[in-house]
Amino acid sequence: MDWGSVDRDCRKGSNMGRDRFTLAFDHHNMVPAPKGVATPQVIFKSEDGILLAYGISVPGSVAGYATGCLFLHTDGTSDTALHVNEGDATTAGFVAITS
Repeated sequence: MDWGSVDRDCRKGSNMGRDRFTLAFDHHNMVPAPKGVATPQVIFKSEDGILLAYGISVPGSVAGYATGCLFLHTDGTSDTALHVNEGDATTAGFVAITS
């Protein structure tokens, strides 16, 4: 099998045609996520619910956050910067992870 032709075919019409030398350039010029705001910003979500989020206000007892979800409190102090949901997907219960 001619793997070169398979590689070329897979890259047609997509950004997969980039080579390894442009990867550092692409990462350097990535648009960052918006800064933390009162409304939590979702980083990663699965069928179980939100698994990773951040913001300046820790969510209360709301639905949508999976058990074990990590919340990055962007304006928290040393012992309130990271929270984990010990509740469930219907009623979140975020608890600060302290050192």
